[in-house]
Amino acid sequence: MTMRRITKTLVSLSFLLASISATADDWQADAGKKLEVRAERAIERMKSEIERSLPYFEDAYAIAVWPGVSRLGFGFGGAYGKGVVIEQDQSVGTVGYWQFSSGIQAGLKSFTMIVFFRDKEALDDLKAGKIQFAGQAGVDFATMGAHGTPTYNEGVAIIPMTNFGLMGEFAASGVKYNYKPYKDVESP
Repeated sequence: MTMRRITKTLVSLSFLLASISATADDWQADAGKKLEVRAERAIERMKSEIERSLPYFEDAYAIAVWPGVSRLGFGFGGAYGKGVVIEQDQSVGTVGYWQFSSGIQAGLKSFTMIVFFRDKEALDDLKAGKIQFAGQAGVDFATMGAHGTPTYNEGVAIIPMTNFGLMGEFAASGVKYNYKPYKDVESP
Protein backbone atom coordinates (compact mmCIF):
# COMPACT_ATOMS: atom_id res chain seq x y z
CA MET A 1 0.00 0.00 0.00
CA THR A 2 1.10 3.47 -0.71
CA MET A 3 1.50 6.12 1.91
CA ARG A 4 -1.53 7.97 0.52
CA ARG A 5 -3.76 4.91 0.98
CA ILE A 6 -2.52 4.39 4.53
CA THR A 7 -3.25 8.02 5.36
CA LYS A 8 -6.77 7.80 3.89
CA THR A 9 -7.45 4.62 5.83
CA LEU A 10 -6.27 6.16 9.11
CA VAL A 11 -8.34 9.31 8.55
CA SER A 12 -11.44 7.23 7.78
CA LEU A 13 -10.87 5.11 10.87
CA SER A 14 -10.51 8.19 13.08
CA PHE A 15 -13.81 9.62 11.75
CA LEU A 16 -15.51 6.29 12.42
CA LEU A 17 -14.21 6.16 16.00
CA ALA A 18 -15.24 9.77 16.63
CA SER A 19 -18.77 9.06 15.43
CA ILE A 20 -19.25 6.16 17.86
CA SER A 21 -17.87 7.94 20.94
CA ALA A 22 -19.93 8.01 24.12
CA THR A 23 -22.51 10.72 24.68
CA ALA A 24 -24.33 11.99 27.72
CA ASP A 25 -27.24 9.83 26.52
CA ASP A 26 -25.24 6.68 27.46
CA TRP A 27 -24.89 7.58 31.17
CA GLN A 28 -26.16 5.41 34.03
CA ALA A 29 -26.58 6.55 37.64
CA ASP A 30 -24.47 5.24 40.51
CA ALA A 31 -27.10 3.39 42.58
CA GLY A 32 -25.36 4.53 45.80
CA LYS A 33 -25.84 8.25 45.04
CA LYS A 34 -29.42 9.45 45.63
CA LEU A 35 -29.00 12.61 43.56
CA GLU A 36 -27.83 10.57 40.56
CA VAL A 37 -30.73 8.12 40.91
CA ARG A 38 -33.18 11.05 41.00
CA ALA A 39 -31.42 12.58 37.97
CA GLU A 40 -31.71 9.31 36.03
CA ARG A 41 -35.47 9.19 36.75
CA ALA A 42 -35.79 12.83 35.65
CA ILE A 43 -34.02 12.03 32.36
CA GLU A 44 -36.32 9.07 31.71
CA ARG A 45 -39.40 11.16 32.50
CA MET A 46 -38.31 14.00 30.22
CA LYS A 47 -37.58 11.62 27.37
CA SER A 48 -41.02 10.06 27.67
CA GLU A 49 -43.02 13.27 28.21
CA ILE A 50 -41.18 15.87 26.10
CA GLU A 51 -40.52 14.42 22.66
CA ARG A 52 -38.65 17.52 21.48
CA SER A 53 -35.92 16.74 24.04
CA LEU A 54 -34.80 13.50 22.35
CA PRO A 55 -32.46 15.06 19.75
CA TYR A 56 -30.75 17.07 22.49
CA PHE A 57 -29.99 13.92 24.48
CA GLU A 58 -28.54 12.28 21.36
CA ASP A 59 -26.39 15.24 20.29
CA ALA A 60 -25.25 16.87 23.54
CA TYR A 61 -21.62 16.69 24.57
CA ALA A 62 -22.71 17.00 28.22
CA ILE A 63 -25.79 17.69 30.33
CA ALA A 64 -26.60 19.06 33.77
CA VAL A 65 -29.70 17.58 35.41
CA TRP A 66 -31.63 19.15 38.27
CA PRO A 67 -34.30 16.62 39.30
CA GLY A 68 -36.04 19.20 41.49
CA VAL A 69 -35.71 22.98 41.62
CA SER A 70 -37.98 24.80 44.09
CA ARG A 71 -39.16 28.27 43.08
CA LEU A 72 -41.20 30.90 44.94
CA GLY A 73 -42.19 34.29 43.61
CA PHE A 74 -44.42 37.23 44.43
CA GLY A 75 -43.06 40.32 42.67
CA PHE A 76 -39.58 39.20 43.68
CA GLY A 77 -38.67 35.56 43.66
CA GLY A 78 -35.99 32.97 44.09
CA ALA A 79 -35.17 29.37 43.30
CA TYR A 80 -32.69 26.71 44.38
CA GLY A 81 -31.84 23.21 43.27
CA LYS A 82 -28.92 20.75 43.20
CA GLY A 83 -28.04 18.68 40.17
CA VAL A 84 -25.56 16.35 38.52
CA VAL A 85 -23.19 17.18 35.65
CA ILE A 86 -22.70 14.40 33.10
CA GLU A 87 -19.86 14.77 30.61
CA GLN A 88 -20.02 12.21 27.84
CA ASP A 89 -21.11 9.08 29.76
CA GLN A 90 -19.55 9.94 33.13
CA SER A 91 -20.77 11.87 36.21
CA VAL A 92 -18.13 14.54 36.80
CA GLY A 93 -19.65 16.65 39.57
CA THR A 94 -22.60 18.41 41.12
CA VAL A 95 -24.01 21.83 40.37
CA GLY A 96 -26.12 24.22 42.38
CA TYR A 97 -28.73 26.46 40.77
CA TRP A 98 -29.49 29.82 42.40
CA GLN A 99 -31.94 32.27 40.88
CA PHE A 100 -33.24 35.69 41.82
CA SER A 101 -36.08 37.18 39.78
CA SER A 102 -38.10 40.37 39.58
CA GLY A 103 -41.18 41.13 37.55
CA ILE A 104 -44.78 40.10 37.22
CA GLN A 105 -44.85 36.76 39.04
CA ALA A 106 -46.78 34.96 41.73
CA GLY A 107 -46.81 31.38 42.94
CA LEU A 108 -44.80 28.37 43.97
CA LYS A 109 -43.56 25.48 41.87
CA SER A 110 -41.11 22.61 41.62
CA PHE A 111 -39.57 21.77 38.29
CA THR A 112 -37.01 19.53 36.68
CA MET A 113 -34.45 21.21 34.46
CA ILE A 114 -31.92 19.80 32.06
CA VAL A 115 -29.25 21.98 30.49
CA PHE A 116 -27.72 20.57 27.30
CA PHE A 117 -24.18 21.58 26.34
CA ARG A 118 -23.46 21.28 22.62
CA ASP A 119 -19.68 21.13 23.09
CA LYS A 120 -16.87 21.12 25.66
CA GLU A 121 -16.48 24.90 25.45
CA ALA A 122 -20.08 25.46 26.57
CA LEU A 123 -19.59 23.04 29.49
CA ASP A 124 -16.37 24.82 30.48
CA ASP A 125 -18.40 28.05 30.87
CA LEU A 126 -20.60 26.29 33.44
CA LYS A 127 -17.57 24.90 35.26
CA ALA A 128 -16.08 28.42 35.38
CA GLY A 129 -19.17 29.66 37.28
CA LYS A 130 -20.19 32.47 34.95
CA ILE A 131 -23.43 34.30 35.80
CA GLN A 132 -26.14 34.27 33.15
CA PHE A 133 -29.02 36.74 33.10
CA ALA A 134 -32.19 35.56 31.42
CA GLY A 135 -35.80 36.54 30.92
CA GLN A 136 -38.54 34.00 31.31
CA ALA A 137 -42.25 33.63 30.85
CA GLY A 138 -44.49 30.76 31.79
CA VAL A 139 -47.65 29.47 33.35
CA ASP A 140 -47.82 26.38 35.57
CA PHE A 141 -50.83 24.66 37.08
CA ALA A 142 -50.43 21.34 38.95
CA THR A 143 -48.16 19.24 36.68
CA MET A 144 -49.01 21.07 33.45
CA GLY A 145 -46.72 23.86 32.31
CA ALA A 146 -45.85 26.00 29.31
CA HIS A 147 -42.52 27.78 29.23
CA GLY A 148 -40.79 30.21 26.91
CA THR A 149 -37.23 28.89 26.63
CA PRO A 150 -34.74 29.29 23.79
CA THR A 151 -33.19 26.43 21.83
CA TYR A 152 -29.37 26.30 21.60
CA ASN A 153 -27.99 29.73 22.45
CA GLU A 154 -24.21 30.01 22.61
CA GLY A 155 -23.92 26.22 22.79
CA VAL A 156 -26.48 25.78 25.59
CA ALA A 157 -30.13 24.64 25.50
CA ILE A 158 -32.42 24.51 28.53
CA ILE A 159 -35.54 22.38 28.83
CA PRO A 160 -37.61 22.69 32.04
CA MET A 161 -40.43 20.36 33.03
CA THR A 162 -42.98 21.15 35.75
CA ASN A 163 -43.22 18.68 38.64
CA PHE A 164 -46.03 20.51 40.49
CA GLY A 165 -47.11 23.99 41.48
CA LEU A 166 -49.14 27.04 40.58
CA MET A 167 -47.25 30.00 39.15
CA GLY A 168 -47.61 32.69 36.53
CA GLU A 169 -44.64 34.81 35.57
CA PHE A 170 -43.12 37.29 33.20
CA ALA A 171 -39.84 38.21 34.84
CA ALA A 172 -36.17 39.05 34.45
CA SER A 173 -33.81 36.87 36.44
CA GLY A 174 -30.20 36.36 37.35
CA VAL A 175 -28.96 32.79 37.56
CA LYS A 176 -25.83 31.50 39.27
CA TYR A 177 -24.52 27.98 38.73
CA ASN A 178 -22.04 26.60 41.29
CA TYR A 179 -20.12 23.63 39.89
CA LYS A 180 -18.29 21.26 42.25
CA PRO A 181 -16.25 18.48 40.57
CA TYR A 182 -16.09 14.98 41.99
CA LYS A 183 -12.60 14.46 43.37
CA ASP A 184 -12.14 10.96 42.00
CA VAL A 185 -13.14 11.69 38.37
CA GLU A 186 -11.06 13.05 35.54
CA SER A 187 -12.81 15.00 32.82
CA PRO A 188 -13.14 13.01 29.54
